[in-house]
Parts: sequence; C-alpha cells; structure tokens
Amino acid sequence: MTPLRVLYLIDSLGSGGAQRQLVTLIKALNREHVDAEMAIYHPLFHFRPDVESVGTPLHILGTRGARDPLVLLRLMRLVRGGGFDIVHSYLRTPGVLARVATLFRRRPATIVSERNVDIGLSRRNLLVERALANSGDAMITNAEAIRQTVVKHIPEWRDRIHVVPNGIDWSEPTPQDLRDASRFRESMLGGRDLLIGTIARVEIQKNPHLLLDAIELLPAEVRDRVRFVWVGAWTDRALVGAVRERLNAGDLKGRLVLLEPTDRIRSVYLALDGLVLSSSWEGCPNVVPEALAHGRPVIATDVGDVSEIVRPGESGWVVPPEDAKSLSAAIAELVSLPASRRAEMGQAGSAFVLDNYSAERLAERTLSVYRRVLDSREVPADRRDLD
Repeated sequence: MTPLRVLYLIDSLGSGGAQRQLVTLIKALNREHVDAEMAIYHPLFHFRPDVESVGTPLHILGTRGARDPLVLLRLMRLVRGGGFDIVHSYLRTPGVLARVATLFRRRPATIVSERNVDIGLSRRNLLVERALANSGDAMITNAEAIRQTVVKHIPEWRDRIHVVPNGIDWSEPTPQDLRDASRFRESMLGGRDLLIGTIARVEIQKNPHLLLDAIELLPAEVRDRVRFVWVGAWTDRALVGAVRERLNAGDLKGRLVLLEPTDRIRSVYLALDGLVLSSSWEGCPNVVPEALAHGRPVIATDVGDVSEIVRPGESGWVVPPEDAKSLSAAIAELVSLPASRRAEMGQAGSAFVLDNYSAERLAERTLSVYRRVLDSREVPADRRDLD
C-alpha cells in the first residue's frame, strides 16, 4: 500500500495548543499509512525538535506572516509540485490559505480545522468563512461544542464536520521530571501547604480576573494554605498589567505568581495539587486532559467539551463560567480534601484520559476522517485502505 501524502499547514511551531496537537498527531501517525510534511509561515520554532525527531520535512513559506503575498504563492507552488493527497490545515488563517491554494484543483483534498467557539465574534472572519465554506472537503473540530457553533453560523458545513478530540502524547515521568517538579514546587510554595496552578495564555478568553475574584472570596484560613501559579504566554500585555496591579494590593498580594512559558511544563503539572481553568469560552482545552493524565484533579468552568472530560466527584469539579463564587467554593473543597482523596481523584482522571484521549486514538480518529474524505472523492483503491 502506498502511504498517503499529507501536507500539514499551520502558522508556526510556537508553543500554542493547536501546534502541540498537530505535533502530537504527526508523531503518532503510522508512517506506513501517512507520509507527512509540514509548512509554516511564522518564524516560531518551539516544537521544531519534535517535528525533526520523526523526520517530517518542514517547509518555511515566509517569515512575515500570512499577509506576505509570497506565502500564498509558495504554498501554491508546493501544492502543485508536492504530489499531496490531502492538505490538512490547522487554525483559521492557514485554513483560508489552504483553500485558496487548492481552489479549482481536483487534487489534493482540503481539510480545515476549527479549534475555538469564537467563529461568530468577528463579522469579517465570518464573511470569509462563509465565502469559502464550499471549497473545503471536510472540517475537523476538536469538540462537539465547536461543531455546533460552526453549524449555527455556517450551515453549509453541517454534513462535512468531523469531531476529533485532542490527544495526549503520554510517557511516564522520568526521574529528572520528578526532580524538576520537586524543585519547582519548593520554589513556589513559599511556606504554604498546596500549590494550585493555571496553565494558559494571559488573555481575555482565559479570564484571569475570574480566578482572582475566586481567590479573594476564599475564607482566610483556606487562602493562607494555598499558593497559586499561572504559567503561560503573556499574550495580552494590558491584561497582564491589570492582573499584576491587583496582585500587588489587598488580600491578593503574594497569592499568585505569574510565569511565562517553560520548556519543562511537565514539572509544572507534576508539582501541582490541582489545576484551575477559568476560561470564558473554549473548545477542547489541552490543559484539562493533560493535567488529568498527570494525575491532577481539575477545576474548570463549564465551557466547550470540558464536561465530557472532567467527571465531577470523580476527577474534579465543573463550575458555571463567570461564576466566581462557585469557582471559589470548588477551590475551597479541593483544599479541604486529604492528600489521599486528591490522589484517588487524580488516578481516576488519569485512567479515563489515557484510555479515551491518547495520541494513538487521535491518530486513529484522524485517519478515519481521511478515509471518508478520500473515499468520497473516489481515490485509487491502493490509497483507500488505511487499516
């Protein structure tokens, strides 16, 4: 059987969740089934070592972003001469570029990805997506909530959307991971009993002010036992400034530490007693299954498909979005639990995630979409059987 040639298009190899999921997929794919290549157009290379570790060719289409007209021209040239069966794009702008580059071409098939529920927030973006809705063969979303949002705003996609949840590229922690975690935990605790963390970009979507509101509502005896840490890119500098201002005054002083991204994110997960996600909206946030896989209970707002991953009472808490009182109560309950109960919750969450959200399941589900798309286009028989 000849493996399918698939070109994966994304903006960069930066440290974002979409990039992490694409790299997880590429590493999990069976090379007998898929011959993968990747193209980017922003010079961010956080995940480049992972891509190179599996021998995936990387095409750099430009260094000035999607507005550089040479990016589209180079992509069109790559598609024309690459002999690809599928162009699979991640994120919205790469999806636009992929569809324009393959316009009026019978081959390759074009698959786009939608990874957020904000598709209706920008009228301009929505108009572009509606104009291109019929030029893609399929769309993959990583959450049912996203599928429903897309169908609501662009009904033309209804029968061509496939839900493929995120996958976890899991390996057991090494002794070095554990040592790093112990050092990180010791450096952060500052004499407190528990360390609770958030791993997310500092931006409006992630709603750091909701977490700060919840911390302020904690009873003093609970608040004094906990140190909070927020690890993630400072995407919105104005918001970072506002958060810092609150952290330097009143009951919040010294309660939460803001840290920029780290290459040793496993040391953060392993150092925590629990993870909090305070987002106002999400699709399938990577940090939730990742924290559970590492055996950490999760407190998350009920956004996107969070309630499909976190099982209340078993592996964590799901609270209404924008509800500081409920979030604070869940944090207080986590703090009150004995360490043995937190460990039980972590074990339950880990078993569930590693069974249902593994990298292997991600690859299997994605290959299933490829099969359906290519079968519908009547590809040669030697390329249909991906089993």
